[in-house]
Amino acid sequence: MQNEELILNRLTNRLGKDLALYCLCAVMDVAYRPEIDALTWDSYMGSVGDGIFADGDTDVNAALMAGMPTQERWEKVWGSEYSENEYIQLDEQYKTMTAQLDATGGIDRQQDDTARTCAIMALQRNKLLRKADKDSVAMAKQYDQMIRDNLKDSNMRKADILPTQAQRLDGFVDALQKIGLSVEMTQEDVLNVIYGWMKKKKYPDMTTDAADWMLLSILRTMAKNDDLPEPHELPEDMSLAAFESEFAEEPNDDEQAAYEYLGFVRGGAVRKKGRDG
Repeated sequence: MQNEELILNRLTNRLGKDLALYCLCAVMDVAYRPEIDALTWDSYMGSVGDGIFADGDTDVNAALMAGMPTQERWEKVWGSEYSENEYIQLDEQYKTMTAQLDATGGIDRQQDDTARTCAIMALQRNKLLRKADKDSVAMAKQYDQMIRDNLKDSNMRKADILPTQAQRLDGFVDALQKIGLSVEMTQEDVLNVIYGWMKKKKYPDMTTDAADWMLLSILRTMAKNDDLPEPHELPEDMSLAAFESEFAEEPNDDEQAAYEYLGFVRGGAVRKKGRDG
């Protein structure tokens, strides 16, 4: 982690602590959580837990405003004309209007702007309702309709969100069912279906050696990312030799040229010249 620590220190000197941490999290694909107050990259990693960058707060404004006093943050987001209680209400209204979207894949810039506009209108609506006179109630109804129209235009109503999610789930289930999979199956059943599905596929432009080499490259990259020793050979139980009939028997010109360039020879799993033969 020494390299990351050095980068974080350099970025901090240029950008400030919070924005520096945000940038490093983005580059390292680590969840950014502005609420974690850590002095070093090691201590941050020890606190953040598992998760990729997309699992954290991806809005750069979270980093730009992370170190601000609460009052200053409120004024930057909502303006300076509200009381502390009103700022709290605005924050709560915003959370209510975006919670469903956050839970189903995130919120885009237009929806964020709509949510903030609607939060301000909701605050005004509630003020009018508390007055309880005829004119105030009528005006409150107008605010309420404007909120509904804005949410509808940005597909932010529950009626807009839920069918979309159901459609995504149905599409996923349909795709699984097309190859014979269902949630009631055992792990062995699933593997058998996948095996049968793979046997139907044809890869006439690739040999099993090339496919095995790609798998080995993936394993090496995963091991390197996890600071583990990189494997030199593909484990037997991961080789695609069982699917040999589905692949080309001999490499085409492009594959052969790749072997020669990389210094590999064929035979079972691809081997490096000079080590295994």
